Amino acid sequence: MKKESVVPHFEQIRIENTNRCGYKCVMCPRDKHTRKQGIMPIEDFELALDRVGSFKGELHLHGFGEALLDKGLPEKVRIAKKRMPKAVVGNYTTLGVPFKENYFFDLVDSGIDVILVSCYGYTPETYKAIHGRDAFHIVKKNLETLSKARSFIDSSLKLEIIPSGEKMLLTLGTQKDPRTEFKEWIESLGFSFTPERRLHNYGDGRSYNKPEDRLCPVVKDMRRAILQITWDLKVIPCCYDYNATIPFGDLRTQTLEEVFSSPAYKAFIEAHLSNNLKNYPVCQNCEKDIY
Repeated sequence: MKKESVVPHFEQIRIENTNRCGYKCVMCPRDKHTRKQGIMPIEDFELALDRVGSFKGELHLHGFGEALLDKGLPEKVRIAKKRMPKAVVGNYTTLGVPFKENYFFDLVDSGIDVILVSCYGYTPETYKAIHGRDAFHIVKKNLETLSKARSFIDSSLKLEIIPSGEKMLLTLGTQKDPRTEFKEWIESLGFSFTPERRLHNYGDGRSYNKPEDRLCPVVKDMRRAILQITWDLKVIPCCYDYNATIPFGDLRTQTLEEVFSSPAYKAFIEAHLSNNLKNYPVCQNCEKDIY
């Protein structure tokens, strides 16, 4: 009789291609980010895909960093699309990188399916106040380039802006922004806005919301179906563990079967089931969101 696998059924895989970022967004705990920074080599990316095997869900190529700083991102997308033709490949980005047009044309040509743009200010002043960089003009230029590239290549790329709602803007300490005008401009490029999202604590990184008294969704809920891999091939519980303080295992030396039967993984699950989180500071302030 075949032994049942201990590996969860993943609907989403998040591979951190880099954790480098030049932004200082007020809602992001970059100021507490102390782990080693780097860019995932192509060879390691292929190893991660080898460990995963067949997959047809969402494949996110980003993590705790600016994904576009990885000049090898278009090649990684092509490799992923070839190996996992039924997967939906995408990433999150600020788009605040001063790259030449050919990079964005290459990215669109790679076959990337979805790009979500983190943009919480709609004037140069408010953008800088929230994101910590005077880069609103760069974002707009890159959006125009991506729109042009999508039309030229006849790509089905879906690009969406993650917007700030009024409540979020007040929390971030800015005035109301001219979102309507910016939204109309975005739509003129053939792109759209996502539904508004609330700010989150990022584990112990921020304190916007009161921690929820419920079972972690990594243990039993939607996040159990998400595989989180860092740029140096560590498997961690979720994206809120921004310093990778809870490594379940290392795909450089372990299979997924070994990772999800490891003492580290079992200890994490038991700690949450018993609500004894003293060894997991990053979990103690978490809202345990399921999205």
